Amino acid sequence: MNIMFAVPCYWPSQDGVTQITKYLAEGLAQRGHEVLVYTSTGNGGLQVLPEKESYGGVTIERTRVDVRWPMYLKGRDENSTREKYYDRICSFAPDVLVVVCAQTWTLDWVVPYLNRIKCVKVFYSHGYSRFGQTHLIVDKLRHRNILGAYEEWRVKKYYERLHHVVSKFDLAVYLSKLNSSYLYAQENRLSNGKVLENAIEDAFVTEDMCHTEEFFKRDRIQYLYVANYNDNKNQDMLLKAFCEAEIENAVLQFAGFEENDYLAMLRKHVSMWLSPHSDKKVIFNVHLSREEIYKLYKESDVFVCTSRSENCPIVHCEAAAAGMAVISTDVGDVRLKDGIILVEDVVQLKEAMERLYADRDELYERGARLRAYMLGRKCRVQDKVDWLESELDKLCHNATRSM
Repeated sequence: MNIMFAVPCYWPSQDGVTQITKYLAEGLAQRGHEVLVYTSTGNGGLQVLPEKESYGGVTIERTRVDVRWPMYLKGRDENSTREKYYDRICSFAPDVLVVVCAQTWTLDWVVPYLNRIKCVKVFYSHGYSRFGQTHLIVDKLRHRNILGAYEEWRVKKYYERLHHVVSKFDLAVYLSKLNSSYLYAQENRLSNGKVLENAIEDAFVTEDMCHTEEFFKRDRIQYLYVANYNDNKNQDMLLKAFCEAEIENAVLQFAGFEENDYLAMLRKHVSMWLSPHSDKKVIFNVHLSREEIYKLYKESDVFVCTSRSENCPIVHCEAAAAGMAVISTDVGDVRLKDGIILVEDVVQLKEAMERLYADRDELYERGARLRAYMLGRKCRVQDKVDWLESELDKLCHNATRSM
């Protein structure tokens, strides 16, 4: 099959959308399918990336789109337009077009052409981050923020129409039954959806990665948070809890993609909240390779997530598969994973960090429960590629029969 993925972000980005699309695209390419990933350079510091290259057996082509959703999606040059996007679909002539994510150019730009695109069409959702926030229109008006209210009205109108768009796809893929996009589909009686949960890279399920009881007996303890530096990921909450926690010989490792203003704020807060004489240490990492990320998981005891909102975060699955204990805010489908400690605020987070520091038996027991939970499911990359390849084969076969 010729398979085209249209995705707003891709390698070398390290976010969840990238990681999931990457293992599926490369997995299909390794099985002999021709795979094109049509993506963008993003709004941030990736503008220097080449327009075309190959990586992992996949052809990558990049457009340059300025995204300020829902207000505008704007190409940065004459080759980065809605029309050029459609032209590339036509010239590649895919057997399958996989459109990844709503609320961005990948879906919104293709909507006018959906009826003309005759190949199998798959919508791969990672959730609707601004669905169900219509109360914000009134909030913005109350504060005389007319532009903000107009933006929220645009969001409301978008979701009023979105189910008609999704219904035009042969298959809609959702990350879990708790995912906002899955719940939206149920609410609007869409019947073309199936659930494909996130996969764990093989590196996380090896015995070499697995955290043993002996590992947790060390005097030193290391906490880890892997997430891009921004207000939604809320690293500031974790930093404050760590600085206030009554623990010794402890390290907090952050791993984000790049330097930005939010990270600058975190650095400033370290100097304010942590005594220079403390035996606690905070390390901010940027631009790490995937191998370096693996190493951080392997060397850390507790994974901590303080995100304000998520759909189906993959980092919790990675930490769980490695046998780490996990502390997290109640986001996405996290509550379904057996063994995670859920927290709501800095006080609860500080108490949870102190508790696992003091009780290494509980630290090991929670990690072991989480690893058993993950390994009891079909959670490997190969399992997910098997599923998707089978679904695409059936859809292509049915499409051929109906011609």
